[in-house]
Amino acid sequence: MIFKKYLAAITGYFLLFNFHGFSTIQSAEFNQAQIEILPLTSFLFANRDPMRAGWHRDPISKGVKNLKSVTEKPVGSLFVQLKPRLNEGEYQLALRVLRDGSHQFLRLREFTGGEPLNHKVYLTIPFEFLIGVIQGEAIRSLFPNDRVEAGGWLHQVTYAWETPELLEKVFTTSGNYTFHQESFKQGAQFTIPWNSLRSDLELEPLAVRDPLVIRRDDSGLRYAFYQIKPGDTLYSSVVIRFIGDKKHYARSQNASDLLVLNGLADARNLSPGQYIKIPLEWIRPEYLYHVPSIYRSSEEFNSEKNVKSQQYLPYHILQPESGNSNGIDIISQR
Repeated sequence: MIFKKYLAAITGYFLLFNFHGFSTIQSAEFNQAQIEILPLTSFLFANRDPMRAGWHRDPISKGVKNLKSVTEKPVGSLFVQLKPRLNEGEYQLALRVLRDGSHQFLRLREFTGGEPLNHKVYLTIPFEFLIGVIQGEAIRSLFPNDRVEAGGWLHQVTYAWETPELLEKVFTTSGNYTFHQESFKQGAQFTIPWNSLRSDLELEPLAVRDPLVIRRDDSGLRYAFYQIKPGDTLYSSVVIRFIGDKKHYARSQNASDLLVLNGLADARNLSPGQYIKIPLEWIRPEYLYHVPSIYRSSEEFNSEKNVKSQQYLPYHILQPESGNSNGIDIISQR
């Protein structure tokens, strides 16, 4: 009897020791995984949503691949951390931040480990799943030496994990630009031409002429805005005046789309002082303006060719008269 009690005590002690050891190991693995996804920088998106960005510093170890909160990613894979808004559900969050959000909202459960959304807790989402404008803001925050340059976006290789393949995927449209492998090292600089840079990143500085202004809406996207004057109508004062298509059925469709975009029930109920937002892609060329010193190619800028031979990318636009930029509203970062 005494021997049985002694055996039970030894067995219990052994199990307790092993359980504690297992818990310690698993806790250490989890903590290590958490360290690997610590963010590097933070930014405020759309003047409302605090976000953080970073990269996976080390490959996730095999020992933690089954932890719900960890997604196995290669070294250098970018991520953004964000919080759901108060009372925001999966579908609403997906529409707001994910590419093709209406079809991707169930994927959020992979990023939450199946847990309910919590507006007080940051959610880690791989870079490639996010809409372009969030990616663009993350890029500006992660790469502080990047800036607008003559002919394109200047990128400086800043981190040891950067590779040509990763940057091509992050910055460019497929196959339109290649980073030179032989000169690729920390400190190297590459100018990505405007026509190769992904437009959805919204890194290009844009400008419009009076009476339009460019602003970001609540979603963080750039739009042209027009302020309604007394006597203005949506069709004649906005659609016909600022939107390029001259076909009547297309203009009617534009007017209907503007009603939806601006949350208006009736085109006849416009108030003086009210702002109407218009997609920049719809604006007629004569109301768009691109700064010549930025939009000519790098070769032309360096060789100081004649202005008449300059090519302005990516659109044909009206240039200022005698260098006068009055009446031009510009939105640009760096």
